[in-house]
Amino acid sequence: MKTKLTYLDDPYIKEMTAQILDVIQEKEGVWKLILDQTVFYPMGGGQPTDQGTIQFPDGSKGEVYQVMLKDGEVYHYVKTTISPTPGMEVKGTIDWERRYKNMRVHSAGHVIDFSLYLLGYSPELLQPMKGDHGKKPFILYQGVIEKNFKDELQQKTNELIANAMNFSWKFDLLENIEKDALYLQPGLPKNKPLRALKLEGVGIVADGGTIVASTKEVGTINITEIEIAEGNTYIKYLVV
Repeated sequence: MKTKLTYLDDPYIKEMTAQILDVIQEKEGVWKLILDQTVFYPMGGGQPTDQGTIQFPDGSKGEVYQVMLKDGEVYHYVKTTISPTPGMEVKGTIDWERRYKNMRVHSAGHVIDFSLYLLGYSPELLQPMKGDHGKKPFILYQGVIEKNFKDELQQKTNELIANAMNFSWKFDLLENIEKDALYLQPGLPKNKPLRALKLEGVGIVADGGTIVASTKEVGTINITEIEIAEGNTYIKYLVV
């Protein structure tokens, strides 16, 4: 990958100065840019893409409406009236309101997951498979618990929020993370550093999204529904 992902080190950085490394015209007025570094989170891992603006050397601004990680590179899809060229120095600014909401929703998914672990349900009875942390957030688990645990889960998530517990993270290899992790999601890459996400006093999981510094920043989590289908459990939630 040509691009340094600065959002992995500090998800609170809102602006950047970067150099254009490569340019591909997608269609009239739309360009795909590869930059030497980026604060823009690309859609993936259930978390929506960042959006924002890129300012070019002539002072004009282009709309960054989508960022994608494809074939090992991060592409910024930009609507602009100029023709960007490699070597240009640009200034990028993310839509912070959108990013921060996505950070809170994504972090809420981890709070729910850590709550299930503390309740003794994950990963023994519920194995985490995937999640969506967009407009209709949910977490999918393989397995079923033969009782109604919605109120119990709601109470535990509220407890973790109220305790204002800190999140922290560091880069490490999979072989090192698996020694300390509560569980590992299927399909994690073995040949590149991953990020070990730790919730203070609870434990470590692997993660690649943007996370708030403390559970208190998540706000209120409402467990709206727990749906059972074909041996799987869908936990649906909202952040308010």
